[in-house]
Amino acid sequence: KCRHLLGIADVDSIHHAVSSGVDTMDSSYPTKLARHGTLMTRDGLIRIKRGQHAKSFGMKIDVDCRCSTCTHYDRAYLCHLFKSNELVALRLASAHNLHFMNQLVSELRRDILHGKL
Repeated sequence: KCRHLLGIADVDSIHHAVSSGVDTMDSSYPTKLARHGTLMTRDGLIRIKRGQHAKSFGMKIDVDCRCSTCTHYDRAYLCHLFKSNELVALRLASAHNLHFMNQLVSELRRDILHGKL
């Protein structure tokens, strides 16, 4: 029987859920974070609207990320888009967060198949 978890999607909760036997999950967490200017990275959450990112020219959101947002835009530009209330900021941030989550789940799937989880 498939175990489904609804509404949990922060990284720690996903690790705990998967190791507890949850098979599938869905949540609005990644896009909700994105709508509020928060980006998910391997090093934790980035609040892109903070002034410290305004001059982060050339700095990717997440160094290892290969999503379309990270490939084409830097932190300074995303900060500018959010500060200017540009709707495209929401789309770019959501695309990044969803890509991050897909990568995370792919890695968990690989770990399960290799008996690490």
